[in-house]
Amino acid sequence: MVFPPESEEGNVEYKLTLDSQDVDRLAGQLKRRLAEGGGEAVYLIGVSNDGRPLGLPDEELLRALGVLREMARRVGASFYILRVSDGIRGKVAEVLLRIATREEPPPTVTVVAMGNVDAGKSTLVGVLTTGRLDDGNGLARSYASRYKHEVLVGRTSAVSLRLLGFSGDKVVNHGLVDPLDEAEVYRRSDKLVLLVDVGGHERYLRTALRGLFSSQPDYVMLVVAANSGVQKMTKEHLGIAVALGVPVFVVVTRIDIAPEEVFRRTVDEVVKILKMPGVSKIPYVVKDVSDVVLAAKAMPAGRVAPVFYVSSVTGHGLDLLLKFFSLLPRRRRWDLNGEPLMYVSEIYLVKGVGVVVGGLIERGVLHMGERIWVGPYSDGRWAQATVKSIHLNRTPVEKARAGSFVTIALDRVDKIEKGMAISTRPLKAVREITAEVLVLRHPTVIRSGFSGVFHYKAVRTGGYIKEIDRGELMVGDSGVVKIELSRPWYIDGGVFVFRNGPTRIFGRILGVDGAPLA
Repeated sequence: MVFPPESEEGNVEYKLTLDSQDVDRLAGQLKRRLAEGGGEAVYLIGVSNDGRPLGLPDEELLRALGVLREMARRVGASFYILRVSDGIRGKVAEVLLRIATREEPPPTVTVVAMGNVDAGKSTLVGVLTTGRLDDGNGLARSYASRYKHEVLVGRTSAVSLRLLGFSGDKVVNHGLVDPLDEAEVYRRSDKLVLLVDVGGHERYLRTALRGLFSSQPDYVMLVVAANSGVQKMTKEHLGIAVALGVPVFVVVTRIDIAPEEVFRRTVDEVVKILKMPGVSKIPYVVKDVSDVVLAAKAMPAGRVAPVFYVSSVTGHGLDLLLKFFSLLPRRRRWDLNGEPLMYVSEIYLVKGVGVVVGGLIERGVLHMGERIWVGPYSDGRWAQATVKSIHLNRTPVEKARAGSFVTIALDRVDKIEKGMAISTRPLKAVREITAEVLVLRHPTVIRSGFSGVFHYKAVRTGGYIKEIDRGELMVGDSGVVKIELSRPWYIDGGVFVFRNGPTRIFGRILGVDGAPLA
């Protein structure tokens, strides 16, 4: 195998060998690679800068690995050998390093589970996080469910978040008395995967879109049941993920109950939709640990779509899927230096505490005791409040930085709505956006005055198309439109979905209130 030439950027470093006399400089280089990877780095020992796997004799490889281990110790990183393979004239080692200090949160990757209703998404999430196999009657699904009616009906209707922790490639959850104890998982892990489970039924699409937009995931896990195959909402969810530019991998579940010919037909359908024009993914069936390592490395680019075959009842394939999660690199880069910004995606009224809001910090660092502004309200105003406390994975913290899902207790705040923003100063309230759009689905013709629901980050609001540059739009058409929202919100650019019944319009914001984005 020949690797691509080494890049000066990123978290992957090639070393033909490592010199024990140069540990200080090499440790500094490792620290930079860890920073580039958000707390993770991969070293390939025995590989030249041009990507040739020359390899090292066994004894020299052991010495080089000893130097790398010392480098890791000096910067406070853990050390895991992923695999050792044959090079041109010796062995090549691939090593994963992770920041292991408690001063900063562990590297966290967010994965949204999507797919058709009854595909087994919640069951799979429950099995992965608890390590307890399903009984075939929905036992594991209850571990991922958020409300009683979801357990009784067997369908997810809300957005559910579950934390999967790793120490190396070992699953932390599975060794705990309570595998769903997020605080303990957070405390013991050096890598976290946040699994966001959303409903697959068409009637819950609005909730699924909120879960997808508000979590801003690194990846989408598209779940397909082997016994029922690719369904309407499978294609819908895949299309939305592709339109948003989120890399996708596929998990084919229920392989234990699908007859061989039905299973093969489902796999053929999966391969077909991944190769469709507009999707254009390269399906890559994962069969062993070596495939897992290659698949995880290829994920951030979004071109390859790994495919896993699993059973939540027998446990087949779960070890490879968990290994894959442990190796998935962070894809998103967050602005830690900007002024704090968070959209409210959850609201709680806690007895004895008051208003508690949950959401993803998108920018900057939020501190306990900080004076913040919440808004805009329907009249465009912003209200001041104070951050009384911050909880990260149910653990109280003094501060939280961009990329973290947190809950924040606020004092002296008026009634609050999902989709409002939290910042350290009042921000511009926007009523009209200009956007470049693509009509993904619509049965007839779209003209000015067409109304729908606008999904943007945690915002879900009504609106209508005020102007269309080309007069009208049909399915497959693109154009520039102006959309007026039913009330003002804070909009700072990015992508959105505008929907009404079967209509799906994907858009990218160009300007707000008649002015182009800065």
